[in-house]
Amino acid sequence: MPSCPATSAYRTNRLDISAYKGKVLLIDFWATWCGPCRKAMPFLNGLRNEQLKDGFEVIGINVDEDIEAAQEYLKSAAVDYPMSFNPEGDCPRIFGVTAMPSSFIVDKQGRIRMIHLGFRDEDKEGLRKQITQLLSE
Repeated sequence: MPSCPATSAYRTNRLDISAYKGKVLLIDFWATWCGPCRKAMPFLNGLRNEQLKDGFEVIGINVDEDIEAAQEYLKSAAVDYPMSFNPEGDCPRIFGVTAMPSSFIVDKQGRIRMIHLGFRDEDKEGLRKQITQLLSE
């Protein structure tokens, strides 16, 4: 899996995706200006909280140029999962992000198994099934 130079909310450390090996991981690239991104966040948060005990985690990577504005948005978004910021855009380039939001679903061995572009209500069941399947492997 690609390495990503995103930073935590306080810029004290870099995101270490390899630290999540052994878990099923959904890496969600999002921005405050992206309506579907904002719509996906409550669903991803609920799914994460339901499946956390089974080894599932979500990591959000915000790509807004203004980190403070993104952090302000998150105060009202009520998201429990880890959030990183990459205003320079290195992470989207490394991962080959072509749409917003873009979600990369990673298996327990650290392999990207699915890339999901955009978000609509109809996507929820398919994402849930994919996560459940990978958790059972």
